[in-house]
Amino acid sequence: MSLKTNFSFEVQYEEGTNAGKDERDGVMASLGPSLQKLFAAGDRAATVTVSDSHKGDGNKIVELTTTLQDGEIAGILLAFSAQHGVRVSALE
Repeated sequence: MSLKTNFSFEVQYEEGTNAGKDERDGVMASLGPSLQKLFAAGDRAATVTVSDSHKGDGNKIVELTTTLQDGEIAGILLAFSAQHGVRVSALE
């Protein structure tokens, strides 16, 4: 039995990104399903929950429960960030 770990992240758009408002809104609207698909590739039991941040529309809070190791999680989040122009910050 693998142990599950909970992680919390803030996802927000980088200042000065070239993405238009519609594109940014689309990424944020599909954040949960997109990340769920990426994490499920390595951990079929992974769960991703997305909620609004108090910082506004361009910010979301992501709660992740997974058996993946830190390095695997970091790799997925780095690739997602690079592809979509978002910044992912761990919450304490």
